[in-house]
Amino acid sequence: MVRESTTDRTKLQASSKRFAGYVRVSRVGERDERLRSPEIQASAIAVKATAAGVDVEMFEPELDVSGSKKNRAVLDAIVERIEAGELAGIIVYNLSRLSRLAPRDRIELVERIENAGGVILSASESFDATTPEGRFQRDLFFGIARMQWEQAAETLAAVKANAIEKKRPIKARIPFGYRQPKRGAELELGPDDELDVVRELYALRAAGASYGDCLEHFERSTGRRSYRSTVRGILENRTYIGELRYGRELELVNVDGAPAIVDAELFDAVQAVNGVRSRAGGVNVGGKAKSLLAGIAKCEGCGRGLVCSQTGSLRKWSYKCPNDTRHCSARAFIDAAVLDAHVIERVLEWCGPVADELVELELELDAAGERELADRRLAEAVAREVEWAGNLELEEQNPEAYRTGLDARRARVELRRSEREALGASSELELARGTVREALTSDGYSVDERRRLLSIVLAGVVVRRTPRRGASVVERADVELASSSPSSITENPTELVEQAGP
Repeated sequence: MVRESTTDRTKLQASSKRFAGYVRVSRVGERDERLRSPEIQASAIAVKATAAGVDVEMFEPELDVSGSKKNRAVLDAIVERIEAGELAGIIVYNLSRLSRLAPRDRIELVERIENAGGVILSASESFDATTPEGRFQRDLFFGIARMQWEQAAETLAAVKANAIEKKRPIKARIPFGYRQPKRGAELELGPDDELDVVRELYALRAAGASYGDCLEHFERSTGRRSYRSTVRGILENRTYIGELRYGRELELVNVDGAPAIVDAELFDAVQAVNGVRSRAGGVNVGGKAKSLLAGIAKCEGCGRGLVCSQTGSLRKWSYKCPNDTRHCSARAFIDAAVLDAHVIERVLEWCGPVADELVELELELDAAGERELADRRLAEAVAREVEWAGNLELEEQNPEAYRTGLDARRARVELRRSEREALGASSELELARGTVREALTSDGYSVDERRRLLSIVLAGVVVRRTPRRGASVVERADVELASSSPSSITENPTELVEQAGP
């Protein structure tokens, strides 16, 4: 009796199903009309498919996407279809188009494809992945692609660091209120009327104005049509306090890189308002909640609050860690509907009979708002101190400036801490009119109201990276309740929920 080998089955699948043609360009830049790379890649992929005797389904080119990025919309959709058995594999121009990932992430990507029976083909490189020698050769191609990316990244990092040190902004868009005499020059203050608009926007926001109100003021004062996102960018840009920076995770910073337009105290006050209105990442720019557990659920790998976004070809809502793989090696990811349902089930189970009783709980709303604002200000001050303390390059280059800046930030932390302590401990917890079950499961309550309810009874929700494919939500998420029973929150356990709205 002759047995069919795994290799034979893979070849049979490859010959009987369609392959995906994947095209990727790291950076389009100013080549929009002159960009030929996608066409060249697609042509080579078609030739490879013909030579291999397979059909190819060309996907939309993935443009302005680095091969070092783990999550890529088009590639994710292809891998999901391979895992679903709809595609036999993937053809790329060369392996660098598929991956410049770090070894661990690249191995995970290749295993996802091959464990599902998929085959990886390259139009420019020859290797037989069914043999040890072929797999070694393929890994060598992948290694070269990663090395090229790391070399380019190091060179680019040095160029960026030099630019920031010399007070030259890297971003092409110059912030409103500034001017740049020529490309690569230092920033200069713009006209007085623009400076006044910036200061007025910060004053409005510090007083609690919405982004919509700030947008109306901006358009009225400048005569320009604009967007909320533009105003939001102005109100979060640290250039306005004189800092020139580049990078999401504070990669490059020059604290004296630009002339300041607003003072640090006003900037901190605005960031505190932004934090309160954003509800720790669980709401949109208008201040309304958009997901039940964003910011509440944390990533086990790094401790950051999960964000909610649409992912994959089906555009399903999922909670995921906002960090990249450099800053979190075990990024959590879970279907939003699955986690929401699990948390609600655990809360109702914890509440027991109280979940169906009309109850109430008092809260000093004004004091709670002040405490929340003070907490945010303290967190901002601590973050600034930590960022400054980690600037070892400045410490070496200018010890006096480093020490002065560090002392100033420590003094601000102490000020914010004393302001928070003066407000006293948190008051009793608040909630919604009706029952806990109604608040969590009916359509009569907003997402914001449900989040307020959960903030009372949840001590924490921690999500870990999937231990294995198909793992249950119980294996992936830990839900910790505020106490062992509802009665420990309030003296009367039948007085848990009275009012959820602000």
